[in-house]
Amino acid sequence: MRLLVGVGFSSGLEGADATVVQISGIGLYLQPRVLAAVRVAFPPTLREWSLWWRFAASERPPPLTPSVVVNVLTETALQAIRQVTARVQISMRDIFAAGLLEPAYDPCGFDWTELAARLAEQTGCTVIHSLRQRDRAAGGCGRLITALADYLLCQNNSCARLLIHLGHFFTILYLPAGNDIKNVFGFEVGPGNYWLDALLYYGTRCRESCDHGGKRAVQGRCHEDLLRRWLEHPYLMRRPPKVVAQDTFGKSFLRTVFMIARNEGMTLADLLCTATHWVVQATVRAVRQWLPTDAASLPVYASGGGCRNGFLWQLLSQHFEQGVHRTDELGVPGLARSAAAAAILAALTCDGVAGQFPYLTGAHGARWLGSFCPGDPRHWSRLSAWIADQTRDLALLRAA
Repeated sequence: MRLLVGVGFSSGLEGADATVVQISGIGLYLQPRVLAAVRVAFPPTLREWSLWWRFAASERPPPLTPSVVVNVLTETALQAIRQVTARVQISMRDIFAAGLLEPAYDPCGFDWTELAARLAEQTGCTVIHSLRQRDRAAGGCGRLITALADYLLCQNNSCARLLIHLGHFFTILYLPAGNDIKNVFGFEVGPGNYWLDALLYYGTRCRESCDHGGKRAVQGRCHEDLLRRWLEHPYLMRRPPKVVAQDTFGKSFLRTVFMIARNEGMTLADLLCTATHWVVQATVRAVRQWLPTDAASLPVYASGGGCRNGFLWQLLSQHFEQGVHRTDELGVPGLARSAAAAAILAALTCDGVAGQFPYLTGAHGARWLGSFCPGDPRHWSRLSAWIADQTRDLALLRAA
């Protein structure tokens, strides 16, 4: 029985997530259970800075230097770790290891290794970081890196399940029933919350960055002609597995959208309404086109910031026979799914087990993920002894 801390950051830099995950078993036979999860919000200036960084709005960004950004990230992550460990009444001495998962789309552009070093220094716990970088080094994209962790968290022996992550990009993950791990399949559907945020941020001239609950979008009207045009986007037609390139729905696409909106007399509310219908219908079409024929009738569980958008949630629920449920019902907090995955991937690395599906990420093969940033001597000696014990047979095999 091991206790691990997972730390994750949303791609939109809304906050830092921390979880405590209890793990029994080893390797692919481990059984994780999330004991607690906490999100600590970042200052609004950090989110505004990330939006400016991504879309290069005309106004000057908040006066944040890279050193200030890493300080804010570190302090917020440490606060989240302290809160989540206090919630389950444990100290850092009880933690086996910590996993750090950077955003799938890095809005900061700095080396996350420094953040890992600061966390290890402040907590005394060994931090396993750079999980995505290891996959990229093997030729992968560093995305869909949490698929194996999601499988271990959410799979069911009696029936298949469908996971939809309503995050920066919307992601679909099909989990077959039983122990059929080889048929796990997933891909990025297309733009998600960042696209809706970008429309509002750009349309309000940087005054607003989030349509809370979809209140703006629900006041608009969906333009069917524009919706049909968007649904014919070449990326949506591509056969998966696939991930969205950073510039596919970037600044040039955004400018084109606003030009079309002006020509057709659309309001910002109309644009947000149409965009919400688009991301939902693109997701539903992808499920019906690329997954097994019964996928739309499976239990569907959603996670990510999009769960808080009531308008988006209502539209999505209409298309699935059993509705859409939050992953919280499976014991996985919807806003902390990435943080929970970070803890599980760290455990797999310590057990000497590859943590990703190379056919989903595009890597040349399965790899142990991450790099180690040792904690204090007592913690590191205990953890390194575990790793040596679990990987002894593999080391002997390599030597032979």
